[in-house]
Amino acid sequence: MALINKLIFFLVYFGYDQILPILGENHLAPPHYKVVNISSLLPKPYCQESTSGPAIGSQKLKIVSRHGPCFPNAKTPSSDSEQLMNWDEVRVRSINKKPKKAPSVLSNYDYGGYTVKIGLGTPRQYFSLMFDTGSPATWVRCKSCTKGCKSNNPLYDPSVSSTHTNNKSGCNGSFSFGYHDNSSIEGIWGCDTFTHDDRDIGQIQNFRFVCGQKMEGDFEEMDGILGLGKGNSSVMSQIPSMQQMFSYFIPITSSRMGNFYFGNEVMDRSNDCSITQFTELVDGQCKECYYVDLIGISVAGNKLDVSSRILTSRETIIDSGTVITQLPEEVYSALRDAFRQSMLGYTLLEKTDTLMDTCYRVKKPFTIPEIKFHFGKENTIDVSLSESGTLWTPTESIMCLAFASAKDNLSIIGSVQQRGMNVIYDLKEKRIGFGTNCPTY
Repeated sequence: MALINKLIFFLVYFGYDQILPILGENHLAPPHYKVVNISSLLPKPYCQESTSGPAIGSQKLKIVSRHGPCFPNAKTPSSDSEQLMNWDEVRVRSINKKPKKAPSVLSNYDYGGYTVKIGLGTPRQYFSLMFDTGSPATWVRCKSCTKGCKSNNPLYDPSVSSTHTNNKSGCNGSFSFGYHDNSSIEGIWGCDTFTHDDRDIGQIQNFRFVCGQKMEGDFEEMDGILGLGKGNSSVMSQIPSMQQMFSYFIPITSSRMGNFYFGNEVMDRSNDCSITQFTELVDGQCKECYYVDLIGISVAGNKLDVSSRILTSRETIIDSGTVITQLPEEVYSALRDAFRQSMLGYTLLEKTDTLMDTCYRVKKPFTIPEIKFHFGKENTIDVSLSESGTLWTPTESIMCLAFASAKDNLSIIGSVQQRGMNVIYDLKEKRIGFGTNCPTY
């Protein structure tokens, strides 16, 4: 046992990559460590559309990164995270200071902007909407737009839809969001037929959404947002077939597709992952958000020396619209220091990234410590992050710890940390599930 412990120390301290050429890439990492080839974390220049996977067909949408090759006319992602930092900080501040709601992360960034394609109206007009579990309402840019009107697709035109209405209860009235970075959206409520482009989910009559008319600030050229948060205007409350249950699988890179399921097929999809664990959904300050009890974090098999009271007293939101997970300063500092201690064999770079402060130049392959989230005050579950859920890779030779310190006393688990997981929202049972060790489609 003493010899094994010394070997593990040698591998961690001097860098596992130093002996991998001798042992071979397929050699197993020490306990609680993972061997990573950085090429597996980088997107391909072409869309890796799946030809396999579950044949569940009637209640599924495809998830595509709007900055990846699977998205039509996608923009090239930027390695500069300054804009990402601004959007994420705005979102955190807005959640803490209700009633204003912050937008989804819309930066030109590889890990953000996951979309699903939907149709509105008769005949159908198609839109790629960012799906956001922190937004209570769906909105699209409309032809009546007067400011901030540039969009990836033609603007929604209610005048050419035979099923559009704005003269009945719930389908009229003004709407506005004001954001803490002085950006805003104004529009009017309306109702129309909601479909998926492949008709998988059927037609939803009189779907309530917002016709965006005036946008101020940097919303890029997004078509709109699919609101999956809580509330009477969310998608969940308007589509009966969802049966208060939905799930999504965020792909491990922007060149792959993910899946969004709802209704009975959610639990069928969960069987694809070797491990699925549930924890309780709890209440929090933001009424449209989903909260969990994050009681601890482990790095390389060792729990951080941070009291669970610090985490549970400051609330934790799980959110598909935030990109990088943000933790209270004390928690983030403990995580960063533990990660750095496990990476002593690599050179820590200075000022590589605006948002993330723990970056390394690496060879292929390299080794990283396993990071686990511990959820639930009772019946605690341990959820291991994937390699792509741990790292941000701005170049082919640099990788960063994909976490940041929050400006406010709030934890938000973003979409990067959810990559490679099947995340299940079971609202009827008031619980959320995490499927890990899932196949990549």
